[in-house]
Amino acid sequence: MASTESRIVDTALHGQFVNPVSRRAFITAMSAAGITLGLAACSSGSSKSSSGSPGSAAGTAAGNLKHDKTWCQVTTLSNDFFVAFDEGGKQASAALGVQMASFEDQGNVSTAIGQVGNVRTASGKSIFGTPATEAQAAAVTKACQAAGILYASSYTAPPWYTPADADKWVRFITPPSVKIAAATAKALFDKVGGSGTIIHVPGQKGSSADDQRTAGLNMTLKNYPNIKVITANPGNWTSEDARKSLTNLLPSVKDFVGVFAQNDSEAAGVIAALDAQGIKGKIVTGFDGNKQNIQYIADGKQYLTSATVGGLSAGILGVTVFDVLNGVKLALPETFLSQGALLVTPDMADKVLSTVYAKTLPFDWAKMSKALHPTDWDPQTLLNPIDPKEYYAGVPQDQYKLNSAWDNADIAGVRASYAAAFKSGPLFDYKGKLVA
Repeated sequence: MASTESRIVDTALHGQFVNPVSRRAFITAMSAAGITLGLAACSSGSSKSSSGSPGSAAGTAAGNLKHDKTWCQVTTLSNDFFVAFDEGGKQASAALGVQMASFEDQGNVSTAIGQVGNVRTASGKSIFGTPATEAQAAAVTKACQAAGILYASSYTAPPWYTPADADKWVRFITPPSVKIAAATAKALFDKVGGSGTIIHVPGQKGSSADDQRTAGLNMTLKNYPNIKVITANPGNWTSEDARKSLTNLLPSVKDFVGVFAQNDSEAAGVIAALDAQGIKGKIVTGFDGNKQNIQYIADGKQYLTSATVGGLSAGILGVTVFDVLNGVKLALPETFLSQGALLVTPDMADKVLSTVYAKTLPFDWAKMSKALHPTDWDPQTLLNPIDPKEYYAGVPQDQYKLNSAWDNADIAGVRASYAAAFKSGPLFDYKGKLVA
């Protein structure tokens, strides 16, 4: 028996309408409900893909696509980045005709695992999110594996632990945090003239992104002998904790020229602390590309951020679980990706705000889907397959060892195919500047 959506699509394509305006009105109503005519022309289903060849989808009519409810798991919705992440997930899911619900786990492993249980109780099929710590990332991945629930995640995972170790863990994406942090530190050190004291406000202990951003800072610091770094207490990714951390440190710092905040929410807290103390002229940098911070850059309050666009990250993950539920088989290198980041400086902040940071994110989510667009999909950002052997070079394989499936993975081939597929979207103008 045909599904409701397939009957609606069939009516739009073949039904009798009094005039063309009536047909257009009907199609507009379909779009508002998250149903597009593109569904009728595209396919899902599955075809096996080797660990080296990019994944594909084949054969099933759009009326048979699965639109199961999904869940987005974040630390807290009192943080601008997580709010943007959650909103991007909602927008992408809605464009695919999928209902999305949100979880806040407060960075608590037990809470996060309990939420996986809630999804299982609700007969849910998928979760995507951004775990706070490596311990949480591993725990949620394993809970989803045991429950038979698809999981896609970003930013944080234990070293050497990859989707090759759990077939329900269908994708991990992260900005190349060490590389971005090194570039951010260099820009900051150059801006202050290569000398002086920099205050470093770390993120949350146990987070891969925090460790990697600190590593990038220290890597660049080796080349700047006249820069001194003083580390404050962790800002825990939040504006309030960062504000308190900097405020408490200031009495013990005689002079400083800038602040290296570990994310944009922390940068906002730093700016608030400086404003409260009436301190002017300090160079502040952050990470993640929160909309508020892009505006700060345009206004001269902040100097730099690396914009990955949190909503885009979530949208990619939401599209991923939709595709896999609909039979798309991803090659191993497609499951472990570096997401391009744009280093936003004052000269480009206004343009980035107007072209990327609309209330409704200007990405064609359906076009990202291999289930809906098996031959012309477009990630609309630079997604660069990560070679774990390079990414974790120098890190002992203690808790986890690299899965041997990576020995036969055609990382270079998938890298080339993904770069070629990126052909449109608001970030396309910056394709050559994206760090991935």
